[in-house]
Amino acid sequence: MNVTSSQWRDNPRLAQWLAAQEEAFSAWRQATAGTWDFSPASLDRLEEVLMSRYASAEEAEAAHEDPFLTVAVWYLGETVRRAHPDAVWSCSPTPGEGLYARTTPLLTYAVETLDDDVREEIEEREEEYDEILPLRDPTEDIQALHVSDRHLREALEEFAEFQEYLDSAAG
Repeated sequence: MNVTSSQWRDNPRLAQWLAAQEEAFSAWRQATAGTWDFSPASLDRLEEVLMSRYASAEEAEAAHEDPFLTVAVWYLGETVRRAHPDAVWSCSPTPGEGLYARTTPLLTYAVETLDDDVREEIEEREEEYDEILPLRDPTEDIQALHVSDRHLREALEEFAEFQEYLDSAAG
């Protein structure tokens, strides 16, 4: 079972996490005031809010279960997913098992929905450790803000690059 499997995309653990974040979003939005419309431009504002709330990567990492941060993680992921409708949430149904058994949800593509030739190329390239399938951890994206010159919009760019690849493979 891997991060692109249906078991990772459709499980009670992920469904519960997504529902909890969506429910908490209204209060989060009021606490942060301003426009939260899931647009790419709103990610710059999200970045500002997070940088002012967490002074370091260590603080953001320590707060990984804080409701404020988990809603921010969800918001980042939802912004990517809404900009790229083929992107899907993925999460280990049982934390602590397997290579990618993380406690936080990821964003990727459902491989089985892709064209056979594209799936075959992805598999071949992955065997050579040339990953082309986007796999983003919004929690790590947020924690990395203080570590390097990274920005939240990069999550959108990775999915846009993959969409360009899909478009070129189809054309």
